[in-house]
Amino acid sequence: MSSTVFTIGNKNVTLKYTRKMPRGEVERMKSFVTNNGDKLVKTPKFKILSEVDEGTKRVFKVDKSSF
Repeated sequence: MSSTVFTIGNKNVTLKYTRKMPRGEVERMKSFVTNNGDKLVKTPKFKILSEVDEGTKRVFKVDKSSF
């Protein structure tokens, strides 16, 4: 099963969506839901630092001030 993961600082947060989301979709969305049911709301400072595609998951390294 595919997944999308945000790395925020030292934390890895897996999103509830069961697909590898493309960068454009991540940038367009205003908020995200984690596997634990927590809601992450983007701030105007949202910035993707890097993107890594690892087979079944896509990892976005995100700036700490993004949420």
